[in-house]
This record gives sequence, C-alpha cells and structure tokens, in this order.
Amino acid sequence: MAAAARAEEDGDYRTAARLYDQLGQDIQAEHGPYDARALDAYEGMARAIGKGSV
Repeated sequence: MAAAARAEEDGDYRTAARLYDQLGQDIQAEHGPYDARALDAYEGMARAIGKGSV
C-alpha cells in the first residue's frame, strides 16, 4: 500500500493504479473478496485512475 501511495504522490497514477489493483487481488486471494483492506486498495485504484484522467 505504501508503494502505491508513493507512486500516487509522485504523480505516477498509472503505476499507482496497477499497484493498488495487484494489492487488492492479493488480499482477496488470501482473505476473501470482501476484506476491508481489498476494498481500500480498490478505492485507491479508482482514485489514482480519476487523478490520471484529469
């Protein structure tokens, strides 16, 4: 999560979105599809995509 947040802070939204997505998938595989951390990761991905499309 920290690496994705750093990429987002640096303005590298494509990398941030990719990292958040991978983190969400990894968490879901390990802890189930509704784990709050996975949802947080996907929210981060959506935020990064939104920032990158401006």
